[in-house]
Amino acid sequence: MQVLRQDLRFALRQLWRSPGFAITAILTLALGIGATTAVFSVAYGVLIDPFPYKDVKTLATPKLCSSEWTECHANQYSPAQFREIADKTTIFDGVIASTISQVTLTGAARPELLRGNYITTNTFDVLGVKPIIGRATIPSDVHAGSPEVALLSYRYWQSHFGGDARVLGRVLTFNGRARTIIGVMPPRFLWRGGDVYLPIDITTEKLVQGQSSFALVGRLKPGVTEAQASAELGPIFADISHSRPHAYPKDLRMGIMTFDVMFQSGLASTLYLILGAVFTLLLIACVNVSSLLLARAVSRQHEVSVRAAIGASRSRLARAALTESLVLAMAAIPIALGLAWVGLNAILSIVPPYTIPDEAAVGMHIPVLLASMGLALFTLFIFGLAPAWHSANPRLASALAGGVRTSGSRLQRRLLGGFVIVEMALSLALLSVAGLMVRSLIASESTPVNFSEERTLTMSIPLEATRYPTPESRIRFWREFLERGRNVPGVQGITVDSMLPSVDVQAVNVSIPGLPEGKRYAAAHLTDPGFIAASKAQMVAGHFIDEREVLAQAHEMVVSETFVKRYFNGGQVIGRVIHLPDLLRGPEFPLKDDAFTIVGVIQDIPFSANFSEGVNYPHILVPYTVLPVADTVLVFTNLPATELTKPMEDLVASIDKDQPVRDTMSLLQVLNKFGYSQTRFTLALFGSFAAAAFVLSLVGIYGVVSFITSQRSQEIGIRMAMGAQRGRVMWMVLRQAAMLSIGGALFGLPLAWFAGWFAKDELVQTSQHDPLALVAAICLLPLLALVGAWLPALRASAVDPVRALRE
Repeated sequence: MQVLRQDLRFALRQLWRSPGFAITAILTLALGIGATTAVFSVAYGVLIDPFPYKDVKTLATPKLCSSEWTECHANQYSPAQFREIADKTTIFDGVIASTISQVTLTGAARPELLRGNYITTNTFDVLGVKPIIGRATIPSDVHAGSPEVALLSYRYWQSHFGGDARVLGRVLTFNGRARTIIGVMPPRFLWRGGDVYLPIDITTEKLVQGQSSFALVGRLKPGVTEAQASAELGPIFADISHSRPHAYPKDLRMGIMTFDVMFQSGLASTLYLILGAVFTLLLIACVNVSSLLLARAVSRQHEVSVRAAIGASRSRLARAALTESLVLAMAAIPIALGLAWVGLNAILSIVPPYTIPDEAAVGMHIPVLLASMGLALFTLFIFGLAPAWHSANPRLASALAGGVRTSGSRLQRRLLGGFVIVEMALSLALLSVAGLMVRSLIASESTPVNFSEERTLTMSIPLEATRYPTPESRIRFWREFLERGRNVPGVQGITVDSMLPSVDVQAVNVSIPGLPEGKRYAAAHLTDPGFIAASKAQMVAGHFIDEREVLAQAHEMVVSETFVKRYFNGGQVIGRVIHLPDLLRGPEFPLKDDAFTIVGVIQDIPFSANFSEGVNYPHILVPYTVLPVADTVLVFTNLPATELTKPMEDLVASIDKDQPVRDTMSLLQVLNKFGYSQTRFTLALFGSFAAAAFVLSLVGIYGVVSFITSQRSQEIGIRMAMGAQRGRVMWMVLRQAAMLSIGGALFGLPLAWFAGWFAKDELVQTSQHDPLALVAAICLLPLLALVGAWLPALRASAVDPVRALRE
């Protein structure tokens, strides 16, 4: 301990005498550790510990696999299918059903739209979570004649009731049904993001309180294997697939998908990529500090030689060098934690919506802080090795102290040059991926949009089944709304649709008489003539849906050019009849006839470039009155779109005071929130890491070239005494930096190729080996070398030959 105390005092004294070096090294380490801690905090909350439920690994759902699909997936089930699986399986200790649906809370001045979660009564037992006040649900809560009950999420309880425990026993009206509040769930219990949990009895009816499909989760019994689950689930799904043969492939295979995979974050692949990037940045920081420490150790070679001469052992000298590294790491930790806190909040502020599990608690928790400490110690070991090795070699230090050019001095220069090459190679990998992200964002935002982004207002008006139970009641609402909406000041046009433009899709199966059954899908728009009136798309053949067809609920449709090319080989389609079998099985208002006649062909309607699910879907457009389930309104105006928010909401209230409106945004806000946010998020983080890597590499080049130049001061003095011009001397230094940049490019190219391959799933209409992004990144390396070596080159060219020779 006495020796350690001596080493610490000595290290602090040496760093105090070199404040520039100490500040640079500490800030470099703090940047690397802080960035890594911030990203790891997100990864820990989203990937490692996102769910607060008991034994998450034993929660699972049936997994469906086929050679026709790129990956296995979970499924949604009708009430009858859920009952069949729950009743016939023995691999689960308990099986629960849940589905998310918007519910309307009435009774206040304005109706409120909440995120409701319809659940079975055993949900809280299977998940292993109890309410913090009140009680959980029991089977008798859903028996016929029993008062209906509900539980609130902690978040909703705090925001709307101020944490008042007297909420228990209150009766609130959800979707026109009075329910008694019996409990409040813990803060992290946000099962599927619900504001309110509504227990129901799953029967074999098509609709259970207006809900038609449910997610299934079960608690696996101990020792259940994948093979056992597959054998038991196979016959059950063979029966289920008979009801919808086009939805299930012939080679369907069954298995078990765990809960954490079933509800995996939409940011999972992005976070793995960003973790790789931030660890690369940390490695650059370590290499940078290691090169600075090594240069410092070489400059202190006389001191090391003296200490070795008076009896210091190699281990003693190495320990002293590592102690100095320890001091730097410990000094960097508080700054790193401050940077991590700022960085974490910045990351959370730009996270795309609905990509993080609602239950995830992202923050700097104890495991994250312990990981940060371990990271600091790891970096201490990494960046302290080279200077410790040098300090532990007094013979080399003694030779260098004499000022003689030896193989040892050349070895040190090569080692320092190698550090710079490693930094530049790693920076090239980050810069190339950042370039790919820029290209992806350009591709995403360059996708054409059919409506004016700033002059189109979007809003959702979900008509609840208990208040609008028939097609006629819904058609009356929409007809009145559209007629009166056209007369609102500032409205140039208005229409209804079943999806948001560019970022949403409602796919239905298409059956074409005369062609074999197959997987043909199209994005179905339920709309009216106002769509084409404001759209930039033009008719190619035939006519668009007109008012006569809307009033008559005509089974006529308009198809896109891609639909014609894909399913009719570009032939004549006007008058052809196609079938939409999914509409026959519609849970709310199933059609008696699924035949539709094509009356027109419209230009293709583009999806957002990064909406991979719908990029290749053709489009079909039918009158909304045929199947009145559309809930999206598009309002076209010559004013800024958001100025019509209140007039349109007042219009809805004047028609039905209990009808809520949600997600009122301009089309530009919709695109920014759902269309471009993921690419922008990835670009923002990668761009930040690439910029940080660029700066760190710049500092590294400057420090190394400055040191090497100072070591060659005698040589430069002799050259200038023999007539070398300043420009020649500057070129000699710059050429050395240029050679380092060439080495960085050569070693960085394989890394850039691998980084592009690793990032391919995050790219939008961009090749993982896009030449423009790679060339741009490579061109930055000579610029990096030039800027980093310019000042050392100027100082070298200003060397006084007489003074250099005298020294």
